[in-house]
Amino acid sequence: MVSSERMDLNRWLYVCPGNPVVLRYWQESSVTADWVKPDKSSGQTVETTAYVLLTMLLKGRIHYANPIMTWLTQDQHYGEGLYSIKDVVLTLEAITEYSRVVPRATLDQDINIRYTRKGALGRVQLSLSRPVATPIQISKSDDIIVSTGYGRGVSSVKLKTVYYQTTASTQTRCNFDLTIDIVGPDVSSNPTMRAPHLVACVKYKPPPNEMYTESTLTVMKIQLPTGVEPYLEDLKQFSDEDDSVISHYELQGDTAIIQMVSVPSDVFQCVGFRVRTRFRVIGAAESLLTVTEPQDKAACASYRGTVDSTLTADKRTEETCQPHIKYAYKVTVKSSAAEGDFMTYTATIAEVLKKSKEFEVLGPGTELDLVKKATCNGVDLQNSKQYLVMGSSGSEVTHSGSFKYRLPLDSEALVEVWPAACSSPECQDYSSHLSNYTLDLQLFGCP
Repeated sequence: MVSSERMDLNRWLYVCPGNPVVLRYWQESSVTADWVKPDKSSGQTVETTAYVLLTMLLKGRIHYANPIMTWLTQDQHYGEGLYSIKDVVLTLEAITEYSRVVPRATLDQDINIRYTRKGALGRVQLSLSRPVATPIQISKSDDIIVSTGYGRGVSSVKLKTVYYQTTASTQTRCNFDLTIDIVGPDVSSNPTMRAPHLVACVKYKPPPNEMYTESTLTVMKIQLPTGVEPYLEDLKQFSDEDDSVISHYELQGDTAIIQMVSVPSDVFQCVGFRVRTRFRVIGAAESLLTVTEPQDKAACASYRGTVDSTLTADKRTEETCQPHIKYAYKVTVKSSAAEGDFMTYTATIAEVLKKSKEFEVLGPGTELDLVKKATCNGVDLQNSKQYLVMGSSGSEVTHSGSFKYRLPLDSEALVEVWPAACSSPECQDYSSHLSNYTLDLQLFGCP
């Protein structure tokens, strides 16, 4: 038992020979002890050192305590003996506590982690060489149990909730390869190339799972260097042809705005025009080239809002069973709300057609959010109507103390109107295909 009596160590000399330290003990700075004959001062040195050892053990500072233990147990103290009953008792108490605490402080544990109702989650092994385990993602809505049946040492578990904020990403994904350069007469024998030309080239990089191989209605903006004047009339040759490249161009201040009809993904599409220097500036001048897609179709889901009787059950099954599709649901939209640059639709799952492990907690009656960018005007969902929704990603967020899934209606998602009632033969055939498609997936799943 550690004494509650407070000790003033300011008058004690701390001795720690060796580098790194191999021994630690405390003796009064005013006393010159005889190493051969133990006396009261040598007994106090042992008592004080034993007290410090007990304190360090209580605080768990094992590395600091080891040199103290060495001094007490290897007869390093005065006269290779003890002086009084008190220093004998304190020494034995400190050694006993050390032998009890140190084995427990040596980290060696096997830890089991599992859900309360949904099975095992993982197993972690901790040791002195590996005191920190790799984080494990909790993907299911359930309580977590962490246990160890045997082992030594003390470990702690930290749970961190990650919140997904519905805002535009700070990392802009570039869907184009760009080049811009000034060329002169040395690149061509054409007389029209005698004057310097600014040539800008662009090639489309389709996002993953994008069905389109070219970008349409693309705007190129070229900010000209200070003192440089363009001859934009040169661009007329690109817009007057039957297979025109440019639909519109204009100069706004020092920026040339060029609207391109399309941008291919297999070759660079280039446009150029003459430039002249009106006046020279000191230092290097740069030209900034940016390319944008005003429709931002890469961020929008594919949408089918009209009856298409050519979409058979087999075609839909093939579409749903593609590897990147992780879920497919028949949903009923209940409400909608604008959230900044996004529109969120609250929906209820009516039927589950396909789901992977990360979505296995979702079932009929589950409420979820469908989120689209506000600029995706082509994806028009209405309250109280039903839709087929499939996609490849989603996130679980905390909502009003419970968990809720959010599914992005992005370029990897598809939304199709599911008619509730039909009167025309075309609509009836359409609904029949949807019913057969649903039955096939629920009975047989994906092939």
